[in-house]
Amino acid sequence: MVCVNITNAQPVELEHFRFVKAITLSDPDSVYPEPLLITEIKSLDVAADGRMLVVDLLGQQAFLFGPDGKLLAVLDPSVCHPGFEVRPVNAKFIGNQSIFLSNAGPWGYRFTSEGGCLGSVDPDFIMVVNPNALDTDAQGGLVSFDRYPDKQVVRRMDASGKLLQEYTLPASDYPKATNRIAMGGLIADKTHHFYAGPAEPHILKLTADGEVVDRIAHRTSWFRDVTQDLSDPGNLGGIIRASGRLRASSTVVYGLFELTDQTIMVLYTNGDRGRGYQIFTKAGQLVAQELGIPVSFKYGASGLVYRVVRPEVDAWGDLYNHVIEVYQFITP
Repeated sequence: MVCVNITNAQPVELEHFRFVKAITLSDPDSVYPEPLLITEIKSLDVAADGRMLVVDLLGQQAFLFGPDGKLLAVLDPSVCHPGFEVRPVNAKFIGNQSIFLSNAGPWGYRFTSEGGCLGSVDPDFIMVVNPNALDTDAQGGLVSFDRYPDKQVVRRMDASGKLLQEYTLPASDYPKATNRIAMGGLIADKTHHFYAGPAEPHILKLTADGEVVDRIAHRTSWFRDVTQDLSDPGNLGGIIRASGRLRASSTVVYGLFELTDQTIMVLYTNGDRGRGYQIFTKAGQLVAQELGIPVSFKYGASGLVYRVVRPEVDAWGDLYNHVIEVYQFITP
């Protein structure tokens, strides 16, 4: 199969967003030693200047692209850690200072903002499976939520991953689902943290010390609340089947983004009812919603949301590169 560019992606029509552009990921300067082939975009992060971090989970590779989709660098930790296994999970820009790469083993790596290897992250860091559960804060550090069988913990770290502070979130009504389903999200702004568990019907607004100040929610008849936590079948196959049944029968939160300085966006998947989003002010007022749409978004910030269009093999066996569609929020 050959990787080729595609520019004729068809944008979707949305009530509160207008299509801006489609960005084809490409490697015109042959930065990558082989033809660029991305199999699954697990994580997408976008800097203020439009540069993009893309983590390919199945391909076990991570890339830095320019705003136009041109490949700028391959995030290769072997430059300063030869022989270590590279299994990237997600990557985040730390302002315009550095890049933080969470890795499945060992714990992760740090890079310059141009993609040069800086070394390992601090041993305090714990791998975060869900890309939406790792955010940066106003102090140039990281904030994550980490799942345990008996609790959920928010951790504040410096830019290297060194632990500075942590607190335990309020107990979930569905602890097994929260622990097993790597969805939901976390936002850290200048004054508060916003946390959405995958099975909870609300978003928690918390102080930086973990005090709950609000529970944000607006449920309609479209939503199907979780009514029972996952069972404990005792084997991996049973766990996977039980998780699938819960996601098929209930509304699950799969993402949470700071859409603008004043608004947050929560993303839902609802079994056979499709997907949807709600946008709230940070004070908890519902601004906009659209439920039952056929598309999902991978990232949102600065009034923009980003949709990943997967490649398809054409009749000649050629495989198209991924396209990133960009949409701008239209304030009601």
